[in-house]
Amino acid sequence: MTSLDAIAKTTLEQRQPVAVAIANALREAILKGLLKGGEPLRQDALGKHFGVSQVTVREGLRLLSEEGLVQLVPRKGAVVYALSADEAAEITKLRMLLEGELIEAAIPRLSEVDYSKAQRIIEAIDGAGGEALLSLNVEFHQMLYARAARPRTEAIVERLRLTLEPYLRLLWAQTGYRAISQRDHRKLLDLCKKRRTTDARHLLERHIGRTGKQIEALLRSVPETSG
Repeated sequence: MTSLDAIAKTTLEQRQPVAVAIANALREAILKGLLKGGEPLRQDALGKHFGVSQVTVREGLRLLSEEGLVQLVPRKGAVVYALSADEAAEITKLRMLLEGELIEAAIPRLSEVDYSKAQRIIEAIDGAGGEALLSLNVEFHQMLYARAARPRTEAIVERLRLTLEPYLRLLWAQTGYRAISQRDHRKLLDLCKKRRTTDARHLLERHIGRTGKQIEALLRSVPETSG
């Protein structure tokens, strides 16, 4: 629990509602793989760990359940959500559709300033590692999508992405994944600059779909957690 202790200390020191701080700490622990899929989240133990009431812990867990990271099971309590390969496939299809629409809507509004910023992010990814690597990848896509001016769609996409993030971390750690992803990023930016909207959308959909297939394969290779 040492790493979770450090996360808890950092988040609880921030000026925000305690339930939100607990949700943030647990979210980080889940996304970093410190809490595994299917692992129970006992309210009494977490209350003692964070030094708060079980009611406060329950509210934090509710927030995470809305994001899809925690499952609230009647008469059993909360568990870290264990994603199935079929669910990953469904999420991937939704992301392909929604992110395809976002890039299509964004391209006519992108400027030279946007292109320069996107290029700097791509270059930063080349030399990044650890937490910065994943954050920069998210920043690249979000920066492009922002010009679509569709905040509700972006919010849905972010929730879908968060559900897959623990597995995306594993993929980014694999040899060769960064090179393939960066090749797509550079090609996508080039298509955006040339206003080749349809081609950009198709490339982005293939990019998301390939990653989704890798996550599905990863999930199918892991034995299901017993209840």
